Amino acid sequence: TAALDSPVEDTHISADPSVAVSYATDPQRGFWSKTVNLELCDRSSLSSLLSNINFIRKLVSPINLSSNEQSSSEEMQFISLPLSIKLDQCSLTLSYRLSSHGSAFDLLRRCGLSGLPEAAVAVILSRALLGLDRLHSVGVLHRNLCAKHLLLTDFQPNVLLCGLGSICQFPPRGFDVGRNDLPPVFTSWRGWNVQSSANAYSHPLAWYAPEVVVQDFTGYSWPADIYSFGLVMAELYTGQPPYLDLKPTEIMVEKLCGHIPPDLKQTGPTSPPPSEAMLQVYNACTQYNAKNRPTTKSLLQTPWIQWGLGLEPDYDHLENYSEQSPPNTSLTSPPPSKAMPQVYNTCTQYNAKNRSTTKSLLQTPWIQWDLGLKPDCDQL
Repeated sequence: TAALDSPVEDTHISADPSVAVSYATDPQRGFWSKTVNLELCDRSSLSSLLSNINFIRKLVSPINLSSNEQSSSEEMQFISLPLSIKLDQCSLTLSYRLSSHGSAFDLLRRCGLSGLPEAAVAVILSRALLGLDRLHSVGVLHRNLCAKHLLLTDFQPNVLLCGLGSICQFPPRGFDVGRNDLPPVFTSWRGWNVQSSANAYSHPLAWYAPEVVVQDFTGYSWPADIYSFGLVMAELYTGQPPYLDLKPTEIMVEKLCGHIPPDLKQTGPTSPPPSEAMLQVYNACTQYNAKNRPTTKSLLQTPWIQWGLGLEPDYDHLENYSEQSPPNTSLTSPPPSKAMPQVYNTCTQYNAKNRSTTKSLLQTPWIQWDLGLKPDCDQL
C-alpha cells in the first residue's frame, strides 16, 4: 500500500529501529518494496495487517485482476497489487511494480503545484472512476482516495488505484445501518508519519466524507468514496490538497459543521474558470447529504466524465490539454441514438432494485440533453 511518505531513494532498505516501516526502490528491476518490522507492531496492528492481506487475496478473484500487465481488454488492471509478499524472520516485505509516470501527486509536483488543465484532470479522474466503479460493483469501499493513490501508467486503463490499506466491505444488503469504523490511520504497518508530512500534505482526514467523521449510528457506505473523489478533483485542479495546514481537529470541525468544500478554482491570474460540466460533477460528489451523491454508474454517464474517457492520456505533454474544450452541458444536438433506450430500459426493469433513482436519471446524457432544450409547445 502506498504511504504518504516518500520511498527511500536507494536500493537498500533502511534499518531504523524507531519506525516500523521502511522503503526501497529498484529502478533497474522496475519495482519498489515496503518492509514492515513486525516486532514494532502491537497486537492490534498485526491483526489488522493480516486482515488486510487476506481481504486483498479474496478481492483478486471476483474482480479478475492480476499484478502483471494485461493482454486482454477484458482483464484490465484497476488496482495496484503486490507482486510478492515475503516473510523473513520478523520482517514482512511487500513488493510492487513501479509506476511509469508516478502518481497524480507526482504529476502535480512536476507542474509546480499550480494545478492541472481541466482536460488533464478529466483524463485522470475518468479512468480512476472506472477502477472505483469496479470496486463498488463487488461491494468494496476504498476509503482512502487522494492524488497520491492514483498511479499513472502507459497501459489501459492508464490509472491504477493504490493505498489499499483502508479497503473494506460494504454493509450487507438490506441493512439500513452502514459502517461506523474509522479507516486505519495510526496503525504502525501503514507507515504514515502524519506529523512530519503535515506541512507538505494534508492529514488523511481531509479526504474523508462528513458521515465517516461523524461516527453515528447511521454509518456510511459507498457515497463516502464519491465525496473523496470530488475532493481529489479539487486537489488536481487547484494543485492544493484539501484543508492544507489544518490540524486534524480543525478538519473534523469543518466537516461536522457542514461547511462547504474547497472552492474549485485555480489561483493563477490567467487561469480559466472550470467548465459548467466540471462544476456539476464536483457539486454532485461533494453534497453534504450522502443520499444526494451520485453512484459511480451515474457519474460514468455524465458529459464531463465521457469527455475525459474520450481524450488520449499524454502525461508527458500536459500543455496539449490546454487546447481541449470541455463539453457544453447545454446540448442542442441529439445525444447518441442509444441514450433514450438506455433510460427507458433502466426505468422499466422488472426487478425494482435495478431501476434508476431520480438523481441518477438526472445525470444521464438523454435527460441532460432534454434540459438543455428550450420548451416550445407551439412548434413541436
